[in-house]
This record gives sequence, C-alpha cells and structure tokens, in this order.
Amino acid sequence: MKFGIAVKLGLLLAAVGMLAAGLTGFYGYEASRSLLVDSAKANLLTSTKVLIGRITQQREEVSRNLQVLASHPAALASVQSGNGAQQDQLATLFERMLYANPSYYQIRLISASDNGLERVRVDRAGDHMVRVQGDDLQEKAHFSYVSGTLKLSAGATYLSRIVINHEHGAHSGLEQPSVILATPVVDDLGHAVGAVVINLDLNSVFSALMVNMPREYQLFLANRNGDYLIHPDPTMTFGFDKGRRFLIQDEFADTRDLVEGKPAKLLTEVHDGRYANAPAVAAFIGHKVMTDGDEERLIMGLAQPLSIVLQQADRLGTVVMQMVAGIFLVCILIAAVMARAVTRPINSLSQAVQRFANGHQVTKLPVERQDEIGVLARSVSQMQDEIRQQLDALQSNRQELEHLARHDVLTGLSNRRAFQERLELMLVRAQRSGERFALLFIDVDQFKGINDRWGHAGGDATLKIVALRLCAATRKADVVARVGGDEFVVLLDNPTHREDIVAIAEKLLDSVRSPILHEGQEIQVGFSIGISQYPGDGATAAELLSRADHAMYETKAAGRNGFRFSSTKGSPTNPTPL
Repeated sequence: MKFGIAVKLGLLLAAVGMLAAGLTGFYGYEASRSLLVDSAKANLLTSTKVLIGRITQQREEVSRNLQVLASHPAALASVQSGNGAQQDQLATLFERMLYANPSYYQIRLISASDNGLERVRVDRAGDHMVRVQGDDLQEKAHFSYVSGTLKLSAGATYLSRIVINHEHGAHSGLEQPSVILATPVVDDLGHAVGAVVINLDLNSVFSALMVNMPREYQLFLANRNGDYLIHPDPTMTFGFDKGRRFLIQDEFADTRDLVEGKPAKLLTEVHDGRYANAPAVAAFIGHKVMTDGDEERLIMGLAQPLSIVLQQADRLGTVVMQMVAGIFLVCILIAAVMARAVTRPINSLSQAVQRFANGHQVTKLPVERQDEIGVLARSVSQMQDEIRQQLDALQSNRQELEHLARHDVLTGLSNRRAFQERLELMLVRAQRSGERFALLFIDVDQFKGINDRWGHAGGDATLKIVALRLCAATRKADVVARVGGDEFVVLLDNPTHREDIVAIAEKLLDSVRSPILHEGQEIQVGFSIGISQYPGDGATAAELLSRADHAMYETKAAGRNGFRFSSTKGSPTNPTPL
C-alpha cells in the first residue's frame, strides 16, 4: 500500500512535532527541576542560618539570666555565709525563673568549697518545682561544668557538652538530652567562690525553634565528632551514650569535610542508604561555638524530601506529555490540507517554549486560536504561568525568611542582629565623618509583673504598643530595635547637643505615661533608660552597649521611670514616677 503525501507529511510532522515537543518539554522539565532543587537548597541553608541565629539568641538569653542570678546579693551571701534566709530568697528566685522558662530542667548554686557542694538547688519535676535541701544536696566538684566555670571571669558563660543527663536525682532532667550553662559567682575581690548552673532541656529548645518551619523539614544536629544529638529517628541520637555510635558522615558522606572543620557550609542531595527509596536535599552548616566550655563545634542541618521539592516539576511533566499528545493529533488530522500553515506556528510555539526554558522569557502565544494550535498554546501558557507562580512563591518564601532573620517576630522592629549591623555601620560612618550619635538602652519597668498579672498575652500586647510608641516618638533617621524580652534600643542619628538627647529621652518617657488598654484593663508602663554617646562613652559597639546598659541599671537602682547618661558629665535625670 502506497501512502499519499498528506499521510507521509502528517506522519513526518507528527514524528517531528513529538520529537521537538518531547525534547523541549524534557529540557524544560530538567531546567525546572534544577531550579526547584537549587531554590530548595537555598531555602534550607537560609532556614539553617535562621535556626543558628535563634540558638545563639537562646544561649544569650540564658547567659543573661545566669548573670542576673549570679549578681544577685543573695547568691554571694549563700555561698560565703550559708545564710538560710538568703538561700530561701535565692531558691524562690530560682523557682520563678524555672516557671518563666519551661525549657529549664534545673537551677543550682554550687560552692567552690566543700568539694563543690550544692548550696541552693531547685529542680523541675513534671508540672511543679522541687527544692532539694539538706543531705540530698550533692558534691559536684568532679564535674567539668563546675571546675571549668570557676576558672572564668565574672560575667562569662561556660557551655558543657550536650549529653544524656545521668546525674542522680535530677528529677525531670534525668536520662534526658540536656546541656548545661553556668557562670561564676565572684566576691568583692573578683575571685570565683561559686557557680550558678542552669540545666537546659535540649528537646524543648529545638522543638520551639522548629515551630515556624515547614512541617516536612527534618532537623539534624551533631557534635564536632559527627555523633548525632538531634535526628528525626530518636534511636540514632546519643549513640556514644549507648555503646554504639551513629555518625552524620556515615549517613551524609559529603559532611566528612564539615566534621574535619574544612568548609563552613554544605548543600547536597542524597540518594543512597536510608534515602535510596526517598531521596532528599539537605543543607548543613559547621558552627563554631563562641562560648567557653566543652562543646567547641556543632554541625546543624535541615533536610527535605526531594519528592516534595519536585512536585511542581512533576506537574510540568504531565503538561508536557499532554502537549506532545496534542501535537501528534493535530499533525495527523490537518497535515494533508494545512501542512505549510501548521509548520510555521508549531516552530514558533517550540521556540517560545525554548526561550522560556532558557531564560523565562515570555512571548505572545496564539491562545486565541480555536484549533489544535490554540489548545497547544494555551497548554504552554498554563505551563508558563504555573512555573512563574512557583518561582514567585519560592522567592516570596526566601524573602520572608530573610525578613524573619532581621526583624523581631512580635513587634516588627529590627532585631538584635540587624541592630548590631546598623550600629557597626554608624560607627564606621562616624569615625570617617566625625559625626556623633547616641545610644539609648531601654528596659520596660516591672515587665515581669505585667506578665504575672495579665499573662503572656498582656505582655505581648504591651510590647507591641511600646514598640509603636517608641517609633512614633523618634525620627525617621533614628533606629528602634528590640534586642531582648523587654529590652529596646534607640540609635539617635547625629544629635546636635546633649539637650537634644534629653528632649528625646523625655519624649520617650512621655510616650508611655498614658496607660495601655488590654481587654478593658489599663496597664501602666514605665521606662528605665541608659544613654551612651559616641565618641565620649566608647569607640566600639560593645563599649557603647555596655555603658548604656550599665546606665540603664543605674536608672533602675535610682527608682526607675527615668534616664541617666553613662558619662559623668551632667546629673542623672529621673522624672516623677507614673
């Protein structure tokens, strides 16, 4: 049987159309897959950096709590004289700190003498707190977190290894993954006479950090040797404590260099081992612990199933298959009478798909046609729209993560990291131009009382209103940031005179004189403000922050609800309390 030219041309066009569409679709699929995987890796890396930043903030918060407890007069008195009333007062403070921080298992005051005898100890036992006294107090001098802490200077923090807690009588913390942070208690001569120790619940800390992360993300944490501390499979954690080691480099071979301390980050895909049937993409960061202690380096990573990443690419593959089938039918049906008319639009359509696959360049498609070419054009347009939507969504997610990394979630103000960057930039500019600036360290007075009376909802509402009033009372050129629970900072850009700073400080105090309404109740708020100036109070960010923080505490000691300059020039200012 001989075939006519129409049949031959139809078959030829069908074959060519299928081949062109198939190659174009395959290239588009591969390009889309590569883009999706790269975007997923970048998001995982950004999320890992965010987690590390949150962990650093958590550690800094614990360090601040340790410094508050260690600097309390009752701590020194309890170590030196064993005063029962002072120990009772300190125990009450420990208990309140435990209630305020659900991730704390235990707080102790340990003496440098008597073989490291525990002087004051409060443990978490389920939903209530237990004070350990008398003969149940233990000697802890043989633990490195005691001996190591006693070697530190005042205000420094010691970080223990992350281990399973086997210390006898640890109540809720017994046999649980934990890490210990401690700071020395020093006497008037600067000698370490004891240590305040906080035992931190590792699972609680990381569960809280993962709350806002996508559900499919899997968290990994390993020590410097690669031993798993956090793993989606709990049986693989703390293997060194069970006589069998589970190493991150055995599961993710590419992490061997991270364990050896060579690169700082790693992006990888895993297709073997336990991921043979469910491949994954992962990002890991080797993080150097910037705290004295036993844990020098940690490796943190996030992984995500590859199947979830490629869901959009799979939909694209379906669209491509539909497109190929459509081309085949169109060519067979109309080639005999419209071969030349069909060839031109098919080539044009193929080029449009190729340009979009190469650079996402969108060209006009004949979607208005009511024949097979129009169906194909609408399918291609739908494919382009879906890919653009997915890429826009990925970009939006990345921008949201970047925003979260630099802004406080509750108030929307700049966070500590963004504030530090702005302060460093302002220092560089001031050193170059000779300009001046001032730093106001603000602490909300009696904020704990607000939390105790109105709960965390009332505390959060108060902080939001405080943030709005601080912004309203400052200039656009100034920087307002939240750097802690109830701590804010304001950077005044190039104040001309000291009187200008005084006027702004008084304006800030006036901004909170009117009560805050919460659920029909009035919450009265006051500020304690410490002020440091560049260059008179310091040449570095650390010096300016320290001087302003110290001045703030002097304001609190003088009666709160006022402000004080760090420099000795001029008198402190304490407006009439609210």
